[in-house]
Amino acid sequence: MDEDARTIQRAQAGDAGAFDSLVRKYQRQVYFLALKMLNNAEDAEEVAQQAFVNAWNSLDTFRGTAAFGTWLYRITMNLATTRLRSKARPVNDTAELPETLSGKTAAPLDALIRDETARAALKACNELGDKQRQVVLLRIVHELPYAEIGEIVGCSEQTAKVHFHYGVENLRKRMMDNEQ
Repeated sequence: MDEDARTIQRAQAGDAGAFDSLVRKYQRQVYFLALKMLNNAEDAEEVAQQAFVNAWNSLDTFRGTAAFGTWLYRITMNLATTRLRSKARPVNDTAELPETLSGKTAAPLDALIRDETARAALKACNELGDKQRQVVLLRIVHELPYAEIGEIVGCSEQTAKVHFHYGVENLRKRMMDNEQ
């Protein structure tokens, strides 16, 4: 039994400290997933918090057929999708970027070019349909395997690959259109 499974068992038995350790382990990943989906730091914080509240309240339904992270990502994606549908999705090209995307450690000109490219990619990604956007973000940003992505977004592994393929093609088209 892996460490997550033991921690989940303790949390399911009512050990709030065990659940806190799961929150600490996954909070950054959940936040960045929500941020990439919503393109708004404040909304991402709210969705991430709600995802953990929902996970705590539904922990007794977690059976371990998928990894805890997969289950938590699914909750986060559902909440973010609901939030997007509940209000118009503005394109915010000034959203916070993680350091790995913003290139804060590079030379100033390189960093500026990298920031602009990352912002353009985020803007183009926000223009994709829900499934394509979700799959592209989970694959590229979170580097998840297709089988896990399929579990998270509710499709087969093969369908996740198809969504990724068309999502990347649509991103390329949008990025090229934005350059002209």
